[in-house]
Amino acid sequence: MEHHKYYEKEEEKGLLTEFQVDQAPTVPVPTTARPNLLTSTIAEVEVCIDDCSDRVALDATVEWQPDTLDTGAVIAVLIAFILAVIALDGATLPIAIPATFRIWRKSSSGTVLISEKTDTSPIFGLSILTGGLISIPFSRITTSIHAVDTNPDLGENEYFLTINLGPFPVGTVFPGPVAGGVLPILPIASAGLTLTPDKNVFSHTFTASEIEANKN
Repeated sequence: MEHHKYYEKEEEKGLLTEFQVDQAPTVPVPTTARPNLLTSTIAEVEVCIDDCSDRVALDATVEWQPDTLDTGAVIAVLIAFILAVIALDGATLPIAIPATFRIWRKSSSGTVLISEKTDTSPIFGLSILTGGLISIPFSRITTSIHAVDTNPDLGENEYFLTINLGPFPVGTVFPGPVAGGVLPILPIASAGLTLTPDKNVFSHTFTASEIEANKN
């Protein structure tokens, strides 16, 4: 005798009975940045939304560090470079490297920005290499981000965590490769600095949790 089993879909039961959020700016976050998901994505998660009142809690932790600056110069040349920068009106010599972390949502309505946070990695110290050459390492930083997508689309919602260099103040300069015993002063855009997931991110955690509507 053939038996047939029928299953009724149970009502979804979230872990939270009430979830309140107050965040600024509101979602989607206005931005002039364009998502370069191909080269700047650290991690990606996906959530399927079946109710227009659902929300998505997003949590990320990233351990990152900029590349060490190998000046190729001795201390006297480095001091001369600093003195030359001081003589420039409006110039800024950074003692930390900033990084911008963004969470993007890609769904049926397009790609929008959910959260944007900036953190900085300060100079760790001065390393003296063979021949008295100076190397400048930057600190390893752990950045945490918590955000809530308060208006996800129905269906599949993909979330991307990205890293980008900057922002720097207007007038920021950086030392270029030593030439003729001198460190040239370069605009930050010409200094060749980069932050990429492959080279500069050492560990990460990225989670997305669907939160059901609060029960009355």
